[in-house]
Amino acid sequence: MRCQSINSIHTDGYRAGWEIGEGLREIAPEVVLLFASITYEGCFTDLFDGLHDALGRRDVLVFGGTSDGIYETNRVSHHGVCGLGLNSGGALQWTLVMERGVGADSFSAAHDCAMQARRELGGEIDFAFAFADGVKADGSQIAAGLSAVLTKPFLGGLAGDDRKFVRSWVFANGAAHADAIGLLAARGPISFVVNSASGWLPVGQQGTVEQSIGSTVTRISGMTPQAFLREQIGKVPGETDLGIVPLATYAPEGSGHYFLRTPSRFDPATGAATMFGSIAEGATVRVCTATRADVLRAVEDAMAATRSWPHQPVGALLVSCAGRKWMLEDGTSEEVEKVLASVGQRIPLVGLPSFGEIGPFRAADGSYTPTFFHNVTFVVCLFGA
Repeated sequence: MRCQSINSIHTDGYRAGWEIGEGLREIAPEVVLLFASITYEGCFTDLFDGLHDALGRRDVLVFGGTSDGIYETNRVSHHGVCGLGLNSGGALQWTLVMERGVGADSFSAAHDCAMQARRELGGEIDFAFAFADGVKADGSQIAAGLSAVLTKPFLGGLAGDDRKFVRSWVFANGAAHADAIGLLAARGPISFVVNSASGWLPVGQQGTVEQSIGSTVTRISGMTPQAFLREQIGKVPGETDLGIVPLATYAPEGSGHYFLRTPSRFDPATGAATMFGSIAEGATVRVCTATRADVLRAVEDAMAATRSWPHQPVGALLVSCAGRKWMLEDGTSEEVEKVLASVGQRIPLVGLPSFGEIGPFRAADGSYTPTFFHNVTFVVCLFGA
């Protein structure tokens, strides 16, 4: 696999796209993973046109969406565009599919998307990266719908919009789509490794989710979610806690792993909390906290379980959390630097602060858990030569 990454902070959409395409043209990419801040919302068409014109072709698969900032080998920025070009030399068969309607039924949209990709590839999918509308999708149901079809580890994320929680976009097939999920899938000999870690630690007492409707939790252990959080953290949760005060939800396979759910909205009238992903009734939860050091240490934890992977990394895709960015503030570049330090060289890399992350946990022996939806979590994928 040949990889190349590039970034642009040019405010003009066409010029930014041109700079991305110009930087990737040398490797003649089969696929471009493209992430852009919501500031380009009015000029997505110009962005795509500039990219295609600079590449000199329109048959490349361009996939990604809006983010809460960009990560690239040489730049971490609140605003801009980044792109990662992938070229397998014809060894992989790629497809890019999209389904609408994640707001109405995230499970079915994700399931149908994966089924369509499998049909187009004519068999089992060897690599998959999913990206969905982060304002309308239920991330838990997205992961569940994909897992019902995909048999190998996969990763993904939810599009963002600079903490406005108003609208976000998925890039697929030369256009930007709302209320949608896209899936980039490949079949063939591909070397990659993926792992997840958060750094958030459970504190206080366990609770049981007694009532939930979709992604809104209304009752935990006989009290409202706001009351439960207040009892555990010692203060009434407010707007500043959105995205950064998660609930640990324990994995059903009994491995001891937990995945995190953070609130995207509190209802002051009812005390209910709307989460970025649903939590099933009967689930055991605990409030989690983390220091800045804990958050950064998670990157090292995620990378540690990739060291037994027997391939030389030639590229990286990071799906971090916007909540991690909000907590780290101007220190988000440290996540990128820790990945590069672990790899031992400045490989092509792109990533984004997402409104939700999708990925499995990997053990040092190379085994994987099922793939989960997360919040405030760091997911890394390394591509091998």
